[in-house]
Amino acid sequence: MNFREMKSFSSQTKLMISGEYLVLKGALALAIPLKFKQEISVSEQSGTPSVRWKSLINNNLWFHTTLILPDLQIIETNELNLAETLQKILKAAKLLNFSFLGSSCEYQVNSTMDFDPAWGIGSSSSLISNIAYWANCDAFELNNLIFNGSGYDIASARSSSPIIYKLEDNKPSFREANFHPRFNSQLYFIYLNRKQNSMESVGKADLSGVSSKDISEISAITLGLEKATDLLTFRILMDRHEEIVSKIIQIKTVKSLFFSDFNGSVKSLGAWGGDFVLVATEASEEYVRNYFITRNLNTIFRYDEII
Repeated sequence: MNFREMKSFSSQTKLMISGEYLVLKGALALAIPLKFKQEISVSEQSGTPSVRWKSLINNNLWFHTTLILPDLQIIETNELNLAETLQKILKAAKLLNFSFLGSSCEYQVNSTMDFDPAWGIGSSSSLISNIAYWANCDAFELNNLIFNGSGYDIASARSSSPIIYKLEDNKPSFREANFHPRFNSQLYFIYLNRKQNSMESVGKADLSGVSSKDISEISAITLGLEKATDLLTFRILMDRHEEIVSKIIQIKTVKSLFFSDFNGSVKSLGAWGGDFVLVATEASEEYVRNYFITRNLNTIFRYDEII
């Protein structure tokens, strides 16, 4: 077999600390890239024109499919829903760059992740970012063809630092955030063991009642979180953010629903109802771990472990 040069692309995962839901209305959001990544390697060889895709999590195969070119017809897979999503992304990339996948060859693609895609930290956005690298097309345009989101996760996938993100005239605008909390040893991320479909959750939320005052206040909170120099200020801003969003989407805060006796602040991250929460507390790490482990929540990261 005649192999051509292998290409490799890498994109990071993310968490949105503030601005969920209201970022779609123009509010400022604070997002942070994580240490976890998704990488793809692409090689071309002689054979049936096709894309032969394998996805691995920590070196364990979990998804595979073969799509025949030029129409990207799925001829085999172990997970049809994932294969159809991949097919949709590749077709959209071809719309943005007609020469993409134009060679009469077999494309061997390996995608690797060092995290659980159920965590909701950006398996889809890092994939779209990587395919956009490969297809040499605009990642935000590709994302808009697939998902009706704000695009903050695409920006985070390609940023090496926290960002302040905003939609201006439905176009992405972002800058590096000066977010390096000196109290990071008192911040934790806990996975709630409930995978959330962000697009469905955001789509179901009624944002028609969002006022300019709401947008301004969330933006002010985002900037306040960026600049906070002490844990108490940070917690007050977290709690106020939860109150505002709770009133808008008419869902009780995650702390009032599940963790009312916790000694500290708990904030939903991203779409409410699943994935990760941010915890800020003066209590010890032992207290935090014991509290959540006794509730069968065992995926617990300190801030500095994943940021």
